[in-house]
Amino acid sequence: MQIAPDIEHELMDNQPQERKSLWGLCSDLGQAPSASEIDAIRTEEWANFPRDDI
Repeated sequence: MQIAPDIEHELMDNQPQERKSLWGLCSDLGQAPSASEIDAIRTEEWANFPRDDI
């Protein structure tokens, strides 16, 4: 039969590639902000909440 060798050949060619971890996928983003930087930005963003002019 001709079908079985063709299917086997296609299956061998389509083997799954090695996957990167999530850390590897994010490696080009650089360092994450520190906890103190996050706190400073959060304080700045929430400084005018709730607004009185609404």
